[in-house]
Amino acid sequence: MRDSSLIDRLNPFRSERAPAGAEDERLMQLFQNRAGLKKAYADLQDEFHLMRDRLKQQEGATIRVQEQLDALGELLADPGAGFSALVFYQLRALWKICHQRLATFAGDLSRQQEERETARFREQCAAERSSRLSAADERLRDARVRADELRVRLSSGENEHARLGAFWHYFRRRELQKALQSLRSEVAAADGDVRDLQLERNAIVGEPAAPFPGISLPARRTINLAIIGYAELLCETVDGFGIAARAKEAVARRVQEMTFGSRAECDGYMQRIQGAVAAVNGQARINVLVKAKLERLRAVCEYRNPADTVPTADSLSPARAAKAGSTTQWNVLAEDYWDLFTLLLR
Repeated sequence: MRDSSLIDRLNPFRSERAPAGAEDERLMQLFQNRAGLKKAYADLQDEFHLMRDRLKQQEGATIRVQEQLDALGELLADPGAGFSALVFYQLRALWKICHQRLATFAGDLSRQQEERETARFREQCAAERSSRLSAADERLRDARVRADELRVRLSSGENEHARLGAFWHYFRRRELQKALQSLRSEVAAADGDVRDLQLERNAIVGEPAAPFPGISLPARRTINLAIIGYAELLCETVDGFGIAARAKEAVARRVQEMTFGSRAECDGYMQRIQGAVAAVNGQARINVLVKAKLERLRAVCEYRNPADTVPTADSLSPARAAKAGSTTQWNVLAEDYWDLFTLLLR
């Protein structure tokens, strides 16, 4: 037996097999690794296809931009069309300036209103918490008074029970003992009420501040009407130089699709554009002028449903304005002057 065991150990061709449990665990690990590699490969394939699609889209966008640059270069190389291109981009710059002025106005109104309503909301929350805290303090005070009264009665009863030591007080002591047991239960219940009310008060004191729900619906409607009114004012200011409609046309069309006449006519356009820019940047008494428009808009505006913050464009038409005694010719909401829709509060 010993020799056979020695021969087996020295045999180079003998097979060394791992236990069956270890073999199964190794196979399971291999299968899991294989599944993980397949999933990682599939994810890489998906990412590869996505990046390739994005690359194609970017190449298409680059080609379109290059075509636009080539077309613009051809326009600028043509003495007749080059000045029209200058007018076109100056009109676009004027549109952007008006949009920025409108955005600043809208942001200031929203921030001021949010600050006012936030302060009011905090005051209301503080008053409501103070009211609940006062009510909790009153209930806690009453509970403590009741617990103290019961504890005094219990102490008095225990003292009386201690004094009744004679044998002829046996029945009296037994009745008093029952009364004291009931009184102890009442004291325990009263102390439990005090603890519960104290926890309730602590919860009120420690509860976090409620988040501000946002600007109210009436305020958002008023802010939107003020923004619309300022957009009308900008239209009137720019149209004083006869270029409001041309500015809107410039942002809706391509440079190759517009012409502004001869060089002298283009010079006139550019002078009017510079005048309009100066007038827009130098506007004074904006709040007073917008307030007058706000009252007129509030009188004629209509909403599709009670939750809407943006009025219908039809309700702000010049025809409706004429019925309200206004001579405005602008419906900035319907025509989206100065990219108005992007600034209105929802």
